[in-house]
This record gives sequence, C-alpha cells and structure tokens, in this order.
Amino acid sequence: MHVPPAASSLRVFATPRRAAVPWIVSACLLAGAEPAQPQQRPEAVAHRIETEPVIDGVLDEPFWATIEPITGFLQREPVDGAAATERTEVRIAYTPRALYFGMTMYDSSPGLILGNILQRGGWIDKDDNVRIAIDTYLDRRNAYMFEIGALGAQDDALITDESVEDWNWDGIYTTEARVTEEGWVLEVEIPFTTIRFDDTDAPVMGIAFFRSIRRKNEQVYWPHIGQEYRGGILQASRYATLTGLEGVERARHVEVKPYGIVGASSANEESSDTDADWGLDLKAGLTSNFTVDLTYNTDFAQVETDNVQINLTRFDLFFPEKREFFLERAGLFQFGAPRESEVFFSRQIGLDTDVVGGGRVTGQAGAISIGALSLRTDEAVLSDEADSVSRVPAAWNSVVRVRGDVGPRTSVGGIFTSQETSAGYNRVAGGDVVARFWSSSSFFLWGADVRDSRAGNVDDRTDAIQAELILQNDRYLFEITRTIVGEAFAPALGFVQRPDQKRWGGQFSFRPRFERNSWARQLFLTAGANRITGIDGVEQSRLGLFNARLNFQSGDNAQVGVTQNYEFLDEPERIAGRELGRGEYTFRTLSATFTPNRARALGPSLRLSTGSFWGGTRTEAGGGLVWIANRHLTIDTKASWNGVSLPVPDGDFSTTLVSTRLEAALNRRLFAYALLQWDDVSRTLQSNVRVDWIHTPGSDLFVVFDTGYQTGPLNDPRDVRWLRRTGVLKLTYLKAF
Repeated sequence: MHVPPAASSLRVFATPRRAAVPWIVSACLLAGAEPAQPQQRPEAVAHRIETEPVIDGVLDEPFWATIEPITGFLQREPVDGAAATERTEVRIAYTPRALYFGMTMYDSSPGLILGNILQRGGWIDKDDNVRIAIDTYLDRRNAYMFEIGALGAQDDALITDESVEDWNWDGIYTTEARVTEEGWVLEVEIPFTTIRFDDTDAPVMGIAFFRSIRRKNEQVYWPHIGQEYRGGILQASRYATLTGLEGVERARHVEVKPYGIVGASSANEESSDTDADWGLDLKAGLTSNFTVDLTYNTDFAQVETDNVQINLTRFDLFFPEKREFFLERAGLFQFGAPRESEVFFSRQIGLDTDVVGGGRVTGQAGAISIGALSLRTDEAVLSDEADSVSRVPAAWNSVVRVRGDVGPRTSVGGIFTSQETSAGYNRVAGGDVVARFWSSSSFFLWGADVRDSRAGNVDDRTDAIQAELILQNDRYLFEITRTIVGEAFAPALGFVQRPDQKRWGGQFSFRPRFERNSWARQLFLTAGANRITGIDGVEQSRLGLFNARLNFQSGDNAQVGVTQNYEFLDEPERIAGRELGRGEYTFRTLSATFTPNRARALGPSLRLSTGSFWGGTRTEAGGGLVWIANRHLTIDTKASWNGVSLPVPDGDFSTTLVSTRLEAALNRRLFAYALLQWDDVSRTLQSNVRVDWIHTPGSDLFVVFDTGYQTGPLNDPRDVRWLRRTGVLKLTYLKAF
C-alpha cells in the first residue's frame, strides 16, 4: 500500500564528500584512512501518536499518512554508493510506551521475494529482510539490532564496540509482514522497556536501516555506510540521529520467568530414571541504565547438543557456548583472543556440575560500561571409562568487567575473574585498550595475569599479553600481531588453546571489486605468516599461507589456498591416538572450496585438500547440501572424510563424520530442530531433537529428545548399545511488570 508523504520527518543538513586532493587519497589508501571532515549526519524524526497501531502488516492507520518517509537508500552491495534498484520507505512513530516502524519495501517483481524462514532466531538472512539498528545511548559504538524477514520472523542482537554481535539476546517486540502486489510491508513495535537508554526527557539516539533484496544479492542502507567501513550495520559511528522522542516511559521493568521440567533418562536397557524440578529466572531494571539478572536452579535442558568434531591436532578443540543465560551480553564480558586465549569463557561454568544459582548485573553509567556475574556450582562426582572416580568441588565463579570510553572510538577496560573452592582459588586480573580509527582500522592491546593457590610455587610465567594492529579499508588490509602466553597461564574460567608461546604473526590482503561485472563481484588475495617459539626461545612452529577467494555476483564463492607448516616436537605427541616421535616436521597442503549462496533452494558445497602431514600424507574431502524445500522445511547435510598415513605403527587410518540438521516450522510460534550425527571414531549415532512452542511472547514449551547409540562392535556381547536416552518436557512462562 502506498502512503502519500506529508509533514517532513527527514532532514539532511549536508552530504559528506571525500577530499579530492590526490596525494591525500594516496597517502591514506594503505592505512584505510578517510580524510577528516565535520560529521554532518542525516536526521530522522519520530512522530508522537495518540493511538497505538494494530500490528498487522497493513499501514492503514491515518497517522501513517501524515509522516513523510525516509527514502534515498543507497547500495553497499553490489555497487557501493549507487541508488537502490528498489524503493524503500520508512516511517517512525511512538507513544509513551513503544517505538513503531512502518516500512514499505517496494519490489518490481513481488513474486520473486524470498520468504522461507518462520522460526525465531533462524537464518533470516536467507530471506528478503531488513535490520533496524538503534544506538540508544548515542555513544556511537553500541546498539540494539532487530532483524525481520519477509514472513515477519524475528531475530535480534546486541552490537558491542562496533564489532561484537550477540545474536542470543532475545528482546520482546512485535512484528507482522505482508507480501503485496507492490512488494512487502512491515510493521514493528518495540516497547521502550525492551531497550535501555539515558534517563532524559528527550532522549536522542542513533539509527540505521538495512535492507537485503535477496534474489539480486543486493544490500542497501540508510544512511549509507560505504564499503570502507567493513563492519556495515555494526558501524554505529556512522548512524544517523533520531530525534523527536519526548515523555517516553522508563519504568523499572521486571520480568519473572519460572520454569517447570519433567524428564526421563536411561543409560542402559535395564534401568531408567525420572525426575521433576523447577527453577526461576528474574530480570529487573534497577535503573533505566542497569539491569540485574538472577537465576535459581538453572537448567539448560533445551540447549542443542555440541557439533561433533574429530581432533587431528595436538591441541584442545574449541566448543562454543550455546546456553542462553551466558550468551546474553557475552560481548561485554569478552576479553582476550577469541578461541585462542580467552580470560573468561563461560562454558567453564557448569561444564561438569549443576548451576545452583547466581546473578548478573550489566549496565552503562555515562561513558562507563559495567558487567558483573557470580554463579554457584554444585559438587559433582565424575567417573571415566576406566571407572576411576574424581570429585569436582562446589565453587563460586565470578567475573567483573569494566570498560570506559576515553575517545570517540577508543576505550580502556579491565577484568577480574575468580573461581573459589574448598581446595583454593584461581584468580585473574587484566586490562585492555581498544582504539578504532580512520574507517575500519584498529589497535588492540590486552594483558592478564593468573594467581592460583592450587598450583604451588612454580617458576613458569603466569601472564599473557597480546597487541594487534589492523589497517584496512575496502581494498586493502595489513595486520600484525604479537602474542606472549606463559607456560602457567591457566585461568580456571577461561580457555587457553596453546600456552607457552611467543608469536609474531601478520597478513596482507588485496581486495579489488568488480562492481559492474556481470558475474564476478570481489577478489580476495591474502598472504600471511606466523612464527611461534616457546617462552624459552626455542622455535616450535612456523606457518605460511596464500589464499585466493572470488565472490560471484550470484552470492556463491570459490577459494583456493596453499599452506606450509613447520613443527618441532621436543617430546613425543599424540595425533589421533598415534604417537609421533621427537623431531622436526614440515608439511604443505593445497586446498579448494566452493560455497553456495545461502539463499539458494538447493545449495551444494565442496571442500578438497591434500598434502603432507606430520611426515606422512593427508587427504580430505568434504561437502554438503542444503535443501530449502519450502517455508516449513530445510535440510542441511554435511559429510567429511580424512585419509591419513603417518610413519608410525597403525599410522594408516581414515575418519568419517556425517551430520544432518533439519529445521521444521509449522508457523512463527511452533518449530522444531533435529541434529543427527555419526562418526567412525566413536562409532556413535547421536540425535538431538528439540520442539519449541512459543505459547506467549518470551514463554516457551520445549520438548527435547537426546540419544546416543553405539554402532560399532561391542567389547562384550552383553554390553548395551544405547549410551543414553533422554526425554524432557520443559515449560517456561514470562510475566512482565
């Protein structure tokens, strides 16, 4: 439906332009700089309305016709800065209780609009979709982001320091979308209790809009965020200014969410166990800027099982956190090198024990962001395959994170973590600096030290430090990193993949774009290297690599690469259970991959690699097939095979891993996931099936089945093949005050 324009809601004071002096452009190119100019931003105005609209995807309320739309969206993909090929109109209104958006996405071929995702938190980027980003504190670095697909499906995220997306934050808001003869129309209601902002009479915020026209692989923005700003919608420093809000409610919002759970499990065919329990989560706004979360008898029964990984390295594998309580505001607590040396890794809490309860406080006071978390875990008794028993003592697990903004895009911060048990303590203190400058360049520096009363007197280093400089724009990237991790750097609440290292690393990338080309979009040429020694200075590893990736206009991409590794083992190590002797090893690998457009109804992927491996050889073949049958069913199947030959006894072996993920949705409130996995190392067929019914916003009924079945030969014919069979029914109910 077309709504005619009326009173202006959009004022653009000036159009930013780049300086035209050639020598300035040349000097800034490699550094990713943009010439300094006054920041003159577009402005959007929210209009006060007296009657709340019906959120039905139809802009038929009279007030919508009185608001002049925001238009003038510009492309970021494929032609940076060009006019969008399809018109977009955005209208903004509010009542004291909520913020409203009326959006019309015109389309010259409405029958080709992609809409297949119904489930909340699904892969909405496979569909035509929009994103609304709101920098509520106008600090130009943090924001809330709401993503809505052409069927009205929702996802949302927290943007932290222009880089970290916390996709597991679940805000309460209402959406409805309709495909029409002119395109698709969206209505959005975001209660002011869902977002936090300054306690002022007339809050001013930052705002940005993104639209994806999926069949064209086209992305358009308002205001325009060019390719030189690599974060795209994350680049809160580039948002427009939202004004017009007055007299909005900032009630101290309280959410109480009790749960009840009943389940049955069986570890063998002769015995089973049933249990029922309850727990409680509470979220309260202490002030308009600070929120407290309390949890009692915390349960994670509905969390999806881990993806199976086969370890062909000599280091621990990383398994990401999937529990909602820990994922919310995870970006605030992040400290260290992700997946390498993390001072706080929430998966360490309750990994082998139950979480009795605890709390978390997060918020912002002016330029200071604060997060504090403390949870009590219960004692546990563990046994392994050899029936040896170990005890994990009860513990208090705590972390405090503080970050202060000291410049337009610079912050300094600190962290303190502690695990306190009857056996002693493990405590870590650290500090960091993050400076973002020019368009997409940055400097990171962090350091931390561990004090562990349980480690005794050791002479090994207990600290870690890392500095990283990244200079980049839309065409070039230069990165250099220096990392030192002590032999005894072992934070109990962290993850350290490789202690005892001093590392120099870096890479250079050239990324030319072919915006007007009919089939190619962008080429990425990357060369990188690193060198690792032990703290004692003895060389341990070297790596050199070269990759070339071509992105096609279709959204597909293909990549080829070559890597060369050097490894020195000063003592025997085990790879897949095979012992390798002390000595030097050099190996080279050639690889090729093809990845399809994620929105393709039938999308095959392929990966091949071959080369030398620890004095022998390794060949890998893998791939997958995604079939989007319709809006109710998506099937994603993956398989990988490794053929390995090592110069040791029993050194010739292979590994196979197959997984299938099914996503089914009856509607936007009832959907299910199933993950089936099998590998020939454990010879176990695993299945995890989860059904989720959102019976009211923020409240769910979960039905979960989790099984493990041994498919290989049994040591004793009397042994059972069922490793586990569990069924759980969990009901949650959110009550807001």
